[in-house]
Amino acid sequence: MKIFKKAIIRDIITNVIYSILVILYFWCYNAQVTLLDSPTITKYINISSLTFLGIAIIMFEWAYRKDKSKLYVYGLEFLALAIFTLLIKHIPKVFGYTTKTYTEIGTYAFIGYYILKSGIQYTIEKQNQLKSLSDIKEIVKEEPRKKTTKRKNLKVEEGK
Repeated sequence: MKIFKKAIIRDIITNVIYSILVILYFWCYNAQVTLLDSPTITKYINISSLTFLGIAIIMFEWAYRKDKSKLYVYGLEFLALAIFTLLIKHIPKVFGYTTKTYTEIGTYAFIGYYILKSGIQYTIEKQNQLKSLSDIKEIVKEEPRKKTTKRKNLKVEEGK
């Protein structure tokens, strides 16, 4: 039971840390947009997107070598963050948003994702915990029962 609690707490804390990092990244980005000129911001976007992409590739490699699906999911999250960061230059222009609005929408989307993910992980871990506590499978053993065949006695009417 303690193992399940530790797993739940570890997963939720990991999600909180990732969401805080995303919030800090976008907060720093919004602060720097007002201070720096356009070519420097473009370089900043490219470097940060490439950094997130490198982190995602490293996580994919580790997940592949160690066969861990949670690490693969974290890699996908960093890949999504890299793509979102790379699109900062184009999407606000296409939809007529300001860069600040776009990054705020992205921040709220990532926060919502991590809250939803934590809730789903908590539910799955609790369900697994409850399944492990149940001993119904041991009590009720399903053994196939063989039905005896019954012969139908048909009386054949003679003369017809």
